[in-house]
Amino acid sequence: MNSPDKKARELRHKEQELRKREQEIRLRELEAEIDRSVPEYRTSKYEEPDSQVKEGKLQQWRRKIIAVAQFTGIVIAVVVAVRIASWLATAVIVGGIALIAYKMFFAKDKT
Repeated sequence: MNSPDKKARELRHKEQELRKREQEIRLRELEAEIDRSVPEYRTSKYEEPDSQVKEGKLQQWRRKIIAVAQFTGIVIAVVVAVRIASWLATAVIVGGIALIAYKMFFAKDKT
């Protein structure tokens, strides 16, 4: 009874190995096909004219300046929001303490 089970297991194992090999072969074929279909694109920075190099540098500086300006704007907005929130919190706390003090000392007793 063990021999049919053993043979079935061996057969399944061999089928799995075969599928794995087929997948690997297909993957290699696809990689080779992709390598053939994608042309190599190599340029050197020395091949570009000087005007394009200068424009590229100006564009890079422009992007950096814009990024710094955006970051600075966000920082300023956060600082202003925190200050306003702290002022409002202070006003609410002082108002609450004043209301409690009024109720304790100045409100007329109804009893």
